[in-house]
Amino acid sequence: MLSSPFEAVHQQLGARFSNYDGWSLPADFGNTDAEIAALNGHCAVVDLCSFGRIQVKGPGVKDVLNTLFTEKSGSITTDSWVWAKTKTPDKQDIVCRIACTNGDFFLLTQPTMTEAILSAIESSSNGIVITSDVTTQTAMLGLYGPKAYTSLRGVLPFDIDYLEIGDVEKMSFMMLSFTLLRGSWLGGDGVELICPAAAGPLAAGAVAKYRHKHNITPAGMDCLQAVMAETNSPF
Repeated sequence: MLSSPFEAVHQQLGARFSNYDGWSLPADFGNTDAEIAALNGHCAVVDLCSFGRIQVKGPGVKDVLNTLFTEKSGSITTDSWVWAKTKTPDKQDIVCRIACTNGDFFLLTQPTMTEAILSAIESSSNGIVITSDVTTQTAMLGLYGPKAYTSLRGVLPFDIDYLEIGDVEKMSFMMLSFTLLRGSWLGGDGVELICPAAAGPLAAGAVAKYRHKHNITPAGMDCLQAVMAETNSPF
């Protein structure tokens, strides 16, 4: 079973752990109903490390992705992300998110869809592009809810005032590379942070330190899954 780079911080906050798609992740932090209320009403921070992160490189990446993902919520442009959908060979829908920043392309997937999307890209590109599953090499944290953007602005040591929903920004801090996406798997507002796995404790620790000041509630997978179950697909 895989462990989240944020695990030590979760333990300090009193998380109760369980198994989710082969990952040991917080089920809750004592009160799932309160966590759901925070996510819907203000801001909840959730561990997204089990969600897939796939890098795609090579000539013609954009053409390959446009051909494979026939339905998208918009055009693939630099420093932005879009919802995208394709089908497995047995005609099952696969929904993911395609992000592009600084000329780099990466796909965000739900935990159970990572292998299917890797296979779909590799089989459709005929070796034109190279895919790398960097899920375990990176860490991903999500702040979700109507006040998530405002709350995170008070935590980060750099300015994100210019970020709009659908934007992606890559930046460096203390010689570490961070990627910020404004948006969420829930279709509403939020900010997601992707960083090297080694930087996970630093990122989660900063949020934990200022959570009371900025009304950020730690939330577990039970909360996230309950809200995702009620979220309509973008397609």
